Amino acid sequence: MVLYTPLSEVDIFPADQTAYDSTVITTYNQTPVKAFKLENGSYQIVQVLSTDPSIYLHPDYQPGMQFNA
Repeated sequence: MVLYTPLSEVDIFPADQTAYDSTVITTYNQTPVKAFKLENGSYQIVQVLSTDPSIYLHPDYQPGMQFNA
């Protein structure tokens, strides 16, 4: 089966419900991002949700980067 979609495989077929519940859409430096909430209260970037192409070149917005909200 071929599924053409802009969504990632994890968004369509999540591993388990707890991982899905920990994912939130928030802002980091006024840029919307999809982030995973960590146990220490900080967030880890999963996906950038911006329409500005220059944001994707900025090293602070790479997936896996952690920030405090």
